[in-house]
Amino acid sequence: MRYLVTIKLPRNRDHDPRNKKSGPCPVSGYCTDVTGEHHSYLTVAPSEADAREEARARGFSHVTRIELV
Repeated sequence: MRYLVTIKLPRNRDHDPRNKKSGPCPVSGYCTDVTGEHHSYLTVAPSEADAREEARARGFSHVTRIELV
């Protein structure tokens, strides 16, 4: 199954929600708010629990949402 996993990174003092910066995403590929706290990526896993474990294995300790897509 495919899941959209959203993680939360530590707060970035350079983040300005009114002046978003595009560029290489700290999680995957390219994004339109590289300094923001929340980032999402797609993954394939047998279950939601496996998708959560995969996020932890990638070093993301704060998973905020997992959606089946």
